Amino acid sequence: MESQTRKNHVLFFMTLLVMLAITASACSFKPVSIGPITQTVDITIDQDQFDQALPHSTIGMTGPYDRLLDKVTAVEIHDGFIRYVGTKTLADGSEAEGSFDLSVGAENDMLKARIVAVDIPGVDLNDARILKANAEMEADLTELLTDSSAQVLFKEVTATEGALRLKLLVHID
Repeated sequence: MESQTRKNHVLFFMTLLVMLAITASACSFKPVSIGPITQTVDITIDQDQFDQALPHSTIGMTGPYDRLLDKVTAVEIHDGFIRYVGTKTLADGSEAEGSFDLSVGAENDMLKARIVAVDIPGVDLNDARILKANAEMEADLTELLTDSSAQVLFKEVTATEGALRLKLLVHID
């Protein structure tokens, strides 16, 4: 019987020592931290990807330029700009074809987009809708960067014939 009692005391003290060791090591444990991450990301969106996305998207139907075209039927990537082609219902109820060109680029680590040409009946670059669309796009792009939990810097944005290329620097704390 004594051997059984002695084993219980040894087991009890061993358990107590193990718990003490675990508690002591937990107090000195430092969580693993990977620190901030900075990564350069190159993105290329070609004309085929724009064409595939167009039937499933609402480009031109909402946002800053929703008042320019009622329906976007094509998005074309050209050297220095993206052209949105579609239709607009005129005041007399007739439907007219039209387009507008959106210049894209990067300036001071920010994405810049601006309507630089328009071919829509009754609309020119001085039209209030164009001025409002350009102002809204600038505000939306600025807000996009300031509200993000990660810092995204637009290093390069270029439209070339058939492809839109973006070079981003992404920083996550």
